[in-house]
Amino acid sequence: MMEDLIRTIHIGSGFIALVVAPLAMLASKGGHWHRRWGKLFVWAMAFVAVTAIIMGIITENFLMAMVAVFSFHMVASGYRSLYLKKLHEGQKPQRADILIQGTAAVINGGLFLWAISLMMLGFKFQKVIIFLVFGGIGLLMVFSNFNRFYKRSHDKQEWLYGHMTGFLGGYIATVSAFSAVTLTMIQPVWLQWLWPTIIGSPLIAYWVRHYKKRFSKGRRQKDILDLRIR
Repeated sequence: MMEDLIRTIHIGSGFIALVVAPLAMLASKGGHWHRRWGKLFVWAMAFVAVTAIIMGIITENFLMAMVAVFSFHMVASGYRSLYLKKLHEGQKPQRADILIQGTAAVINGGLFLWAISLMMLGFKFQKVIIFLVFGGIGLLMVFSNFNRFYKRSHDKQEWLYGHMTGFLGGYIATVSAFSAVTLTMIQPVWLQWLWPTIIGSPLIAYWVRHYKKRFSKGRRQKDILDLRIR
């Protein structure tokens, strides 16, 4: 009974995350609806992560639990970027930021080492590549965030790039999980998990580069998006 309730919450939260993220992308950046849809996406992903961890433990599907942490790390990093807009002025990360990145380092490192272990034990390519890609991307994200926290020279707009990369990366992970569960017609199995990453990663890079070009032309932040946090 309890397991059914948790699964229902997980599915419902995942559906909400899938729907509201595109709405936030389409809304005026920094505007009222962008913030509202974005916050709903964060809460939905939080419920997705918590319920996935619980179900992963109950069913001994530890991959589900670890991928849930991977996904929420992306979203949490993107959300926290909104509160770290003054790193270029000497602002320091808070304990929550260190906890988020430290936990993700352990989990993503576990995924990556799990892939290496499977490879050494001769397991099938299908599992190895899924663990290797998610673990590797997660570790790169952790490294990028810690580097942003403590490097000496900062880009004034890097908080924006961190926000975009985190939220979009979290959405890609959500689509990946949805694909693995429902789009079983896609073969091989590793492609069910990784096609959103293959398509989405270049799009994220393009979008970040788009904003960098706008700022390089002398455009001010307030001319491009609203900086308020509510």
